[in-house]
Amino acid sequence: MLSTVPGRTRSTGRLIDSEYIASHFHKIGELGIPDLESFRLASIAIQRERNPVYKRFDGFTYLPVQAFKRKPIVSFPVEEAEAVFISSGTAKTASRSRHYVKHLDVYHRSVVNHFRAVHGGGKRVILAHLPSYIESRGTSSLVTMVQILIDEFGLPGSQFFLDVMPPESVFSSGPVLLFGAAFGLIVLAESGSFQLPDDALIIETGGMKAHGREMSRADLHTELAHGFGIGRTQVTSEYGMCELLSQFYMRDNGLFYPPPWVSFVILDPADARTPLPEGETGALAIFDAANIYSVSSILTQDKAIRRGSGVDLLGRFSGAELRGCNFLVEERIGTSSD
Repeated sequence: MLSTVPGRTRSTGRLIDSEYIASHFHKIGELGIPDLESFRLASIAIQRERNPVYKRFDGFTYLPVQAFKRKPIVSFPVEEAEAVFISSGTAKTASRSRHYVKHLDVYHRSVVNHFRAVHGGGKRVILAHLPSYIESRGTSSLVTMVQILIDEFGLPGSQFFLDVMPPESVFSSGPVLLFGAAFGLIVLAESGSFQLPDDALIIETGGMKAHGREMSRADLHTELAHGFGIGRTQVTSEYGMCELLSQFYMRDNGLFYPPPWVSFVILDPADARTPLPEGETGALAIFDAANIYSVSSILTQDKAIRRGSGVDLLGRFSGAELRGCNFLVEERIGTSSD
């Protein structure tokens, strides 16, 4: 156990170590569980000591997400990983992030607890249209997430599908939830041949720009609602990435909100040590307590604005806009991936 790790539980006085965080992150706010700041400080101390890559970024709390493309970002022997999540790419030669997941149970609890808090714990018919992702079933965090939800909340008829929509007979089992990558859903919607029940819910997971099309989220949701024959308010979004074990869900106001064990700040893209005030546009940086065995504090490549406790996501920064972050990664760990 690390003597350098700050923070103890309020009820027992137990030292907060990585195993305690992994087992209790989803109980943040319950009696005897430390507040998120205690977990944040403990995680940084643990990961500074045990993670050789994060240690090189001393002075920068948030590790640029690009580092996941260069080196294993781990606080444990990589051979102990139960899974390796690999980011999607638009070309076979594209450099991809690799997230070594020590315990899939941690991911399972993160996925299930936040989904239940946002969308309820009732059973439903869960359909998933994830072309390109499904080809990487064993390494896709998105496919794994949806499979977890099907196992936990799915009624008979819940399934992944590609070009052929499941028969309408599966809709009779209960409420319908359609998960899908935006680029695939818009193709189905524009075909006009796939209709959902009036009370169905669509959760799109982004991915339009990576497939050569640009459309605002508002326009995308309008098109999906029209194409699938449901109300505009029944289309929403999920935000996640293979480097994080938790997700954000969009609310009716168009902002994305994290679970209680996740916090975020907006940083100056030219200086990853400088936070920006609410209302200013910068780079989204996330602390995810579920990431205890990799790195919890991550600087994304996403442009965002804090609005209260929610985040307004505005798309990706260009490579030129993130030149400072790219240089930081190259300076600290080099350009090779191994």
